[in-house]
Amino acid sequence: MVCPHCHSGNCYRSRRDGAVDLVSRLVGLKPWRCHACERRFYAHRVALWHARYAHCPKCGNFDLKPISRERVEQGTLLILKRWLGFPAYRCEPCRQRFFSALPYRRILPSALDSYVRRPTS
Repeated sequence: MVCPHCHSGNCYRSRRDGAVDLVSRLVGLKPWRCHACERRFYAHRVALWHARYAHCPKCGNFDLKPISRERVEQGTLLILKRWLGFPAYRCEPCRQRFFSALPYRRILPSALDSYVRRPTS
């Protein structure tokens, strides 16, 4: 996740609190907070233009490790997905194991953390 205010890639999920968070949840937006500027903002877990690629359903990570199909133990229609040959992945940060029919593309965050905001005068 990239902060829309300071363009830092050092963002984390914020806790939901209040009516605005409830309404944003119905639309599919999630609250985030930036470590660099401490601002709170709303965004999807995965950017819409990257949602067509395999990503972790829990945290939205794209840096996935392919694993054996037999290693996936939780989810819906596991036997069918194994039989159909869906690829299985593991997300390193949250340790989630899952199947995905989406094509795999490794998308890593860019070096936006080094972005320095120039003061406006």
